[in-house]
Amino acid sequence: MEYTKRRRYAIKVKSNDLEDIYPHDLQMYDFPPRGEVLLTEFEQLAKERLRLLLHIENNANRTDFKTLEERKQNLNTALTKDGLKYYAHLLYAKGCKTPTETDLQYRRKDHISHFILRLSHCFEPDNQTWFINQEVEFFKLRFNSLDKEGVEKLLSMHKIDCQQITSEEKDELREELGSSTAKVKNVDMTEFYKVPFQKVTDLIRSRRVYLNQGIAFIPQTDLVSLFVSCFRKNLVDGMPDARMSVGRVYGDERIASCLKSVHNVSERTTVLWTSAATPIDKLDELSKTSYPLCMRVLHEALRTHHHLKNSGRIQYGLFIKGIGVTLEDALSFWKTEFTKKIDPGKFDKEYAYTIRHTYGKEGKQTNYTPLGCTKIISSAVSAGEYHGCPFKHMDQGSLRQKLFNYGVTAASINEITDLAKEQNYFGACTAYFEFIHDRLPDKPINHPNVYFMESRAILSKDNAAEPENKERLSQSGRHNIGSPGIGTPRNIDRNVSTPLRSAMTPSRSIDKGSTPSRRMARMNSTPTRAARPTPKRIENHLNDDDIAQLMSEDM
Repeated sequence: MEYTKRRRYAIKVKSNDLEDIYPHDLQMYDFPPRGEVLLTEFEQLAKERLRLLLHIENNANRTDFKTLEERKQNLNTALTKDGLKYYAHLLYAKGCKTPTETDLQYRRKDHISHFILRLSHCFEPDNQTWFINQEVEFFKLRFNSLDKEGVEKLLSMHKIDCQQITSEEKDELREELGSSTAKVKNVDMTEFYKVPFQKVTDLIRSRRVYLNQGIAFIPQTDLVSLFVSCFRKNLVDGMPDARMSVGRVYGDERIASCLKSVHNVSERTTVLWTSAATPIDKLDELSKTSYPLCMRVLHEALRTHHHLKNSGRIQYGLFIKGIGVTLEDALSFWKTEFTKKIDPGKFDKEYAYTIRHTYGKEGKQTNYTPLGCTKIISSAVSAGEYHGCPFKHMDQGSLRQKLFNYGVTAASINEITDLAKEQNYFGACTAYFEFIHDRLPDKPINHPNVYFMESRAILSKDNAAEPENKERLSQSGRHNIGSPGIGTPRNIDRNVSTPLRSAMTPSRSIDKGSTPSRRMARMNSTPTRAARPTPKRIENHLNDDDIAQLMSEDM
């Protein structure tokens, strides 16, 4: 984008010019906008685009919508209520009908606002991934609204590698096309296209397309997969150019300040911290009532094998730190488990340093916050390791068995595994949350500690026996969540079956010598808390190589 400091007025582009620039409602964003915009409009477009993407994220994580049309209707309602009517209009735009002046202005705003947010999200990998995922989701919903003419116009405009098959080819492949595309009821009435198989890997993965000699034959209804592949590639390839552009526009302090403010607002899980201490003797029960599946698997593996490899220790150690386990309790917790297999001296020498390091007591003394879902999903998991995201890193059979062992019903198992198979890992985690708590979370699940806080908030309200004293939990200063008392949601099987990866049963030796009154007294006591340094994201202070080294070396 090009900007000037002196001329602060906007050029009123003629309607004919806009029609040449924006011939279609749905854009691939393969060229940047040019011209001048008022600073006030620049800021407004940035904030509105961010609000749009947050609505899209929240909408995508809802598991109570069973059809695409229900999801679109809900997003349309949210956008209209939030004053984003032009995005609601674009959501249902047909494609390339004769545009009005209003239509052209909506397309212009869509184009400019996308590139502003691209500038503000082009540096940190987590922000890039989040931005691209939300834009792709919005693209899918809008593509679904296009009519046949709109789809064909989009194909011709962007010269996508796609060719419609002839009648002779359709007659020759009639049986194969009918059997490989279950959604198609009448092959004769459906247009099919030939595309390189690498462009529609999602269809191949789910076995919904006929493949022959490296060519995929896809029906017109599945063209969205082809366009999404190209669209995502455009966004990924455009990030280096965006980073170069940021260096130029940062010479204007006003623009730099705007981009920074949008970037800061978009860090939805920068700080996830509880001011209430969580006793380690409550972790076993919390793992069943309030842990996301990734942390429940890690906790169970630790209790079963009395050891976790370094990547698992980092992921789980930062999580329990975020829910309020103190450094002293953390050292005691890990030492108690590890010394069931090794002697205490070896633990103190080889493992205690890493725990103190994550609490900011060693090395650079940086007080790290828990890892977010994006970092966990992108991690590499090898044999014998239990970290990562179960919805991504477990095979379907292992995931189904794990959910069955945790008391999840067959219908919910099918729903969760289907979402995981579609690579909708956030949706799968939300569906697991909904089963455990019999309701959806109030906030999107995009971080393990967000899951925990949402769970505690629900259980604090539902458990009538829980004390009323509320402790403030911070997620960017917006959460007020209950005390760390233990509530029991529905559907929790207390006699959990043996985990799939081990034939051993986790130890359940805690609190054997305590009376209920003593346990309640410990639960309601107010621990003395030392002042903590300001927590910081581990990704912001270590590059990918440093994190890989930290998570791969047994210190």
